[in-house]
Amino acid sequence: MRKLALALLAAGAALTLAGCTATAEPQFAPPSGSPAEFPAWVGEDFADEYSDLTLVSGGIAEAGDDLIYSARDNKDNVCVVVVVPPTDGGNGGDWFVSAGCGPTAIFAENGARVSYSGTGGRSGGAHLLPPGFDEPLEAGWSRVSPQLAIRD
Repeated sequence: MRKLALALLAAGAALTLAGCTATAEPQFAPPSGSPAEFPAWVGEDFADEYSDLTLVSGGIAEAGDDLIYSARDNKDNVCVVVVVPPTDGGNGGDWFVSAGCGPTAIFAENGARVSYSGTGGRSGGAHLLPPGFDEPLEAGWSRVSPQLAIRD
């Protein structure tokens, strides 16, 4: 009986310690990002699809005019969303939005990535990296901040 009590006590202690060391759901919005909204020319087409929109490309020269956001979609997946602005001085109708989304657990390991191409040969890629990501990037990708890598 004493061995059973010790086994139960050990099992309870192990479960308690496991609960103490479990990590919370990873934070996907980079701490250097700014809460944001899509530009007015995007309209409301995409506003309802994404929440927790955070601009992660602000101040990053390598991103050019592309706007790169972290967000959550309506299925609570973590997303990287790229908004490529219109040409013709901002008056063109050739802007586009491209996004890559995945479950939080996948994001915590690999991040979220999207490749895009649109009119006028405009193309690239964005890889939103989870906190502490230290894996090597694939060829052609450049890390431009702790939370973001891009591909030209």
